[in-house]
Amino acid sequence: MAHQTFWKPEKQVKEKKTYSSLHQQKTKAKKEIPEWKKGILAHHQKGKSSKDRGEFSDDVLAEIIAESSGICPICKSANSDTTHHVMPRGRKGRGVKNNGLRLCWPCHDAVQTNEEALQYWISVFREKYGDRFWFDEMDWEEFNHKQNIQQQKDREKQERQNKIKPVVDLLTAAAGRSLKAKEIHLLQSFQDKDMETFATMMADALGAIQEPVVYGYGERFED
Repeated sequence: MAHQTFWKPEKQVKEKKTYSSLHQQKTKAKKEIPEWKKGILAHHQKGKSSKDRGEFSDDVLAEIIAESSGICPICKSANSDTTHHVMPRGRKGRGVKNNGLRLCWPCHDAVQTNEEALQYWISVFREKYGDRFWFDEMDWEEFNHKQNIQQQKDREKQERQNKIKPVVDLLTAAAGRSLKAKEIHLLQSFQDKDMETFATMMADALGAIQEPVVYGYGERFED
């Protein structure tokens, strides 16, 4: 019998998929921006760097020199020909007038290398100008924004505590003890409508338990 050749469909070569290098790279989750920073970043414009903000401008330096006596306040003998950052630049001390102290070179060097002397002058300026005397305008803006956010959170927390107080008092009286932190946290997690429903249920249940049973004549007797 003669050899027969059967027809076979032509084999199609599949095209290899190519991936861009961007798909091959592992994507890192973006770090979430703190709530207090969102408002600041929304209207923030590029300005001075942190390093620049630590430098005394010519105008600020002129004011510091004008208000100094010209004599070093530490040794009280040499001319005060240098300007010391009371809160050091490395600790976010800014180039503002309230953070400048005119000293002579030897005393300036001594203060910068002696933590006790450094803290002494920080306490003097804190007493004179108040807490955060080294803040510049941007520092105060960020600080006040954070304070407003925290105050808002505190108000919301207090409002929530006021709403659940009747239920807490009810459960405390029924249990004969103070509620535990996790129990209060559970109540705080309720939505307002759920809390109202829960409060009504508990009041009805406790009312039914505490309601005295009234017996008819001859239905109950004591031995």
